[in-house]
Amino acid sequence: MAKIKVVPSVVAVLLDVVSSRRSDRALQHQALLSAIADVNEAIPPLDPLRPTVGDEFQGLYATLGAALAATIRLRLLAAPHADLRAGIGGGEVRIIDEDRGIQDGTAWWLARAAIDAAELLASRPGYHGARTAIRDERSVAVPHADGLIRLVDSALGGLRPGVATTLLGLLDGQDNAEVARRQAISPSANSQRIANNDLRILADAITTLGELP
Repeated sequence: MAKIKVVPSVVAVLLDVVSSRRSDRALQHQALLSAIADVNEAIPPLDPLRPTVGDEFQGLYATLGAALAATIRLRLLAAPHADLRAGIGGGEVRIIDEDRGIQDGTAWWLARAAIDAAELLASRPGYHGARTAIRDERSVAVPHADGLIRLVDSALGGLRPGVATTLLGLLDGQDNAEVARRQAISPSANSQRIANNDLRILADAITTLGELP
């Protein structure tokens, strides 16, 4: 019998589509695959983000910060196409079949519990914008992270797709002129987007969350 490999402290991510912003599911799927490829290149995973079944995606990260950075980046890239929900679980992963990518373990169980919790929370009055939940049983877990990510959820939920792209530019360290050129708007218009939506404050918060262990 093949030996099961156990990774004792990792962070698993599950994402699903809350609502589609495209009528053509095939085009939406291709757009999400392109966004996933971007995230996998920008934020190194232990196991790359990939589609699984239906509208669900999964990936594995070394830290909570990397998992949050990846989910936030994917949400921003997906903004014109789909609204995404994320469940993040910190624990162990048992690799049952490495060739076929079959895994289980507490990290995955907690990620599933987290995405279910995010869906339930969003159904409560006053929590419509909740999109992310964290369930972390690692020794380095940050207890307040689950509450803090809701502030980012609330801010992201109010961004138009063009503003989300401007925020991505800030997170990537691009200058104002480059971000404006990519969006075919004037540098002045892009600066107004940043100021009117407090994007520098939001970028600082996202960057800080990305440093969590």
